Amino acid sequence: MSEKYTVFTAPRGGVMTKEVGVITGELELHTDADEQGTLTMRIRYAGADEWYTVDGGPYRLHDPRDHEVLHEVLVQLLHRPQP
Repeated sequence: MSEKYTVFTAPRGGVMTKEVGVITGELELHTDADEQGTLTMRIRYAGADEWYTVDGGPYRLHDPRDHEVLHEVLVQLLHRPQP
């Protein structure tokens, strides 16, 4: 298994979660990929204890070695500074 964590500022409109709907502000993305390529994406308010599931999925990588690159792409998509 490989885990990645990154703090970022939510885009306009926030990030949709399964448990509480949209969350905004300074967030932390956690991705985890197992040997079979199953990808888990969770998000929380930066510094908070409770994690939420990013809406969508299930997610599966064609190759588990792509996890690091995909995590970085997700952060770039989610962190879009406001004009």
